[in-house]
Amino acid sequence: MFKSMKTALFLTYSSIILIVFATFVLFFYSWTTNQLRGQAMSTLESFGVSIRDQLVQQIEQLNRVSLNVMYSNLVKERFASYMSEVGEPDGNETAQATPATDTDANSAVQQQRVRQNDDAKVLTDALTAIIGPSRLVEQIYLYSFNGRYYGTGFDNREQAYNPEDKPFIEQLLQRQPGKLVSDPNLDLQLSKYYSSAVGKYSISLYRLLYDEYNVPIGAIEVKQYAHRILASAADFESNNPYNGHIYVLNRDGEVIYPFEHDDKRNEAFRSLVAPMDKSADLYSSFPFTDPVTGEKQLLSLHYSESTGWYTILTTSESDLFQPLRKFTFLLFGTAFVLLALGIGLSFYAANKITFPIYRIRRAVRNFSFEHIGSNIIAQQKMKSGFIELDELHDAFQSMSERLKQSLDHLLLAEAQSLQAQLNALQSQMNPHFLYNTLANLQEMAEQRMNEPLIATIEHMSDFLRYITSKERQVPLRDELTNTINYLEINKIRFGERLTYRVDVPEELLTQRVPKLAVQPLVENSIKFGTSHAPPWRIDIIGTLNEASWQIEVRDYGGGFEPDKLAQLHDKMALLEKDSSLPTLELNGMGLLNIYLRLNLIYGERKIFEVRNLPEGGASIRIGGLLHKE
Repeated sequence: MFKSMKTALFLTYSSIILIVFATFVLFFYSWTTNQLRGQAMSTLESFGVSIRDQLVQQIEQLNRVSLNVMYSNLVKERFASYMSEVGEPDGNETAQATPATDTDANSAVQQQRVRQNDDAKVLTDALTAIIGPSRLVEQIYLYSFNGRYYGTGFDNREQAYNPEDKPFIEQLLQRQPGKLVSDPNLDLQLSKYYSSAVGKYSISLYRLLYDEYNVPIGAIEVKQYAHRILASAADFESNNPYNGHIYVLNRDGEVIYPFEHDDKRNEAFRSLVAPMDKSADLYSSFPFTDPVTGEKQLLSLHYSESTGWYTILTTSESDLFQPLRKFTFLLFGTAFVLLALGIGLSFYAANKITFPIYRIRRAVRNFSFEHIGSNIIAQQKMKSGFIELDELHDAFQSMSERLKQSLDHLLLAEAQSLQAQLNALQSQMNPHFLYNTLANLQEMAEQRMNEPLIATIEHMSDFLRYITSKERQVPLRDELTNTINYLEINKIRFGERLTYRVDVPEELLTQRVPKLAVQPLVENSIKFGTSHAPPWRIDIIGTLNEASWQIEVRDYGGGFEPDKLAQLHDKMALLEKDSSLPTLELNGMGLLNIYLRLNLIYGERKIFEVRNLPEGGASIRIGGLLHKE
């Protein structure tokens, strides 16, 4: 992996420094991030609880005002009287229906107006006193069920109303006794009395007004500007340590603050609060992804059973962790200087260790067999400053002396072992060829084939002389001559049914190859090729390149059966693994014999391929490293 020990040591030391530094930074960043996140969540929860409580207080102020109105006997008495008088026919209508004097009619009308004015004055004073100088509410409306209402505050009027425009009255009559809080509504009436744009919205609290018999006689509406009730939310929006945002949702999950909001975010919040229990106050904090901006945020949600409102506070993680990122960059800048210093020291340490090793490596690289056992390798003490390296240098010098003796013994043993294996393989080949040839001679003698018999004996004589020679490697020319002798013996036997072709470059004929490497391949081709109908053809093709020689023997019979071919490859793999000699029979194992001899001579550079030809027949290619004189 590494090209030098210096590089390995340098990279190792640098990696250790980087790993320690990265571990520290990641741990610090993770720990600080968790601390900031936890602190932010805690702060948001505190803000959320505080804002929720302040909203409850504001709504409770409206509620107390409405209760003061509801429990005021004076208000109930005067309101009932006033509304009954307003609903009766006036003096002119009476005069048309009943005959009376003008004086009596005017007197009745005058008395009615006096009572109305008196009721209105007392009612206004009572409601004004309930509103008080601190103006806990800006407006109070009392609604009768006969389609009239009376107002006190900025709007001091008595007017008719359409019940369809006041759906809260029907809602109050259908639900259990209690209050009803509205969402912030655009209030054109109250906005007239407030110069700022924030005065356009108001929030109302409604409840029924009962008489002394606890029978509803009307409805109460108390109003306050929405920005005053939601002042705590507005303060958080404009001034909070995390640049956070606040949203107030009604019981149905619709955003009621801020007054202008995004529908996509509104839908996300609605799905968020829909499954929550609304029977008690609750709060929860968790991560949240803004559907509008896609930012990852921290969200704190609070619900008040009293108001029916959800308070949601959010802050962006990118804004929250911005100070941490600045500090981390500063930390990285400082650490980079320390890291560069550490890497410089690691380079110095690596160089200090590897320089003596380089001297030993140079001695080993310049080492040759002529130097074995001499003191040329190291004539002086190294004095590297490291005891281990000095001892290694001395041990290498001592090793060179012992290596000479061990190498002599090893070379002798290897030469003897290789010669024994080659002799064993050669002795296994000779009986195989001899038995097959004698069988052919016997058959020709029995059939009195004199001329073919004489020719066969001549070829056989050359053949036996060749295979019993002491040489283990021969020129390819001699091996091909022996192979042709074998082919001629078989051609005498099979006649014109057997043909052969030898195509070998002239320059390849001098290449030395293992003896009896080609003839067994031809024998194998004849053995299996003649099991099919004639004619039978054998091709011997030689090729030569810069690095190796190759001989291919082809026949055009039925080829190898798939299972036989698989067995042959398995046996070759086993020989490659065990490097053992196969147990041979008289009629077989020639291919494995050749394979093993090629493996002993050429090792990994051997060529031995067995395959079936696409057009039919089989091909066996052998070869090895090119021998150059």
